[in-house]
Parts: sequence; C-alpha cells; structure tokens
Amino acid sequence: MTRFMTQFERPPVIVSAYGHPTLLVRPAHLRYMSASHDHPMDRTPMWTLDELCALLRTTPATVHTWRKHGYGPRAYKIGRHLLFADADVRAWLESRVAGPRTW
Repeated sequence: MTRFMTQFERPPVIVSAYGHPTLLVRPAHLRYMSASHDHPMDRTPMWTLDELCALLRTTPATVHTWRKHGYGPRAYKIGRHLLFADADVRAWLESRVAGPRTW
C-alpha cells in the first residue's frame, strides 16, 4: 500500500552534477516516465506536403499518385497529414539524378 506524505514531510533530495536539486523518489504522476532526454527522431527536420510540392514544383495530386505507385519519397502519416523526413527526401532526390543521354 502506498503511503502519502503529509504536508510537513519533505521527500529526500540530492544535488545533481549540474547543481540542481533532484528528488530521490519520483512523484506518483512521474513514476513511469523516462528520464532520458533524447528525442525519438533526433530532431530530424520534417517537410509538409506543401513544402515538398514547392521544392519539386509539382502538385499534391502528383505526389499522391507517386506514393500510390510506390515511386515517391517515403512519408509518415501523422493523423491525416503527410510528413516527409529531410534525409528521405534528399536520398530520393539523389536516386533520381539524371545521367548523360546515350542516343
């Protein structure tokens, strides 16, 4: 059974390496949260569909057609929005470099 602290009790505190006070016991609402500060995608820049269309000078319908046929850059669907990772767009563009024409 969990024992709640009264208003006169204080949780044990230590001083972190950065000089900030840190609780030894996490409050109940933070108990299962991760303490790491790394971000899931390392802050990878994401492009919206409109930004991608402006870069490629095309319409959203064209990008949707490319995706339908498996031709376009990889996209992430967040809710009803499509987001494109900058690295994926650049890799897709690099794979589409036109070589010299052989007639």
